[in-house]
Amino acid sequence: MILDAAVYLSAGVAALATLLMIFQKNPVKAAMLMLTALLATAGMYLAFSAQLLAVLQVIIYGGAIMTLFIVALSVTPQAWKDKPVPGRAVRVLGLAAAAVLLTELLQVSTVLRAASAAPGFSETGTLAIAMNLFGRFAFQFELLSLVILASIVGAVALASRRTAP
Repeated sequence: MILDAAVYLSAGVAALATLLMIFQKNPVKAAMLMLTALLATAGMYLAFSAQLLAVLQVIIYGGAIMTLFIVALSVTPQAWKDKPVPGRAVRVLGLAAAAVLLTELLQVSTVLRAASAAPGFSETGTLAIAMNLFGRFAFQFELLSLVILASIVGAVALASRRTAP
């Protein structure tokens, strides 16, 4: 029952975010709505007990691809237009939303720590993939994150040089 509600909630958030993204004129807001849809999809994977797919969804699509989109959008001329500073109410609302998300993450992590696997449960396939990805190639993943960070810094530096008076 609870899993059904989680699937329907995640699917509804993903569908709503996708519809809003399609009709959004601001590219940065559209990218954030796309990220919301991707994270909601990862939530559906979790509800279906496909933890590896959920983690890969967040790492590959939510992390790497969305970083590429945001970097590409940040160097467009429209991104450098002066935007109004958000009011105090928006900042307080954002802080409250962040606190709610942190609380939820802490609750989920405590539940997952207490959960145990069923007696007949075997993680041979998933465990082998995870060990290959994060075991032998952990250094390569970390090195790739530094390369991505360096490219972001370089793109911002080049874009700021072009727009400086």
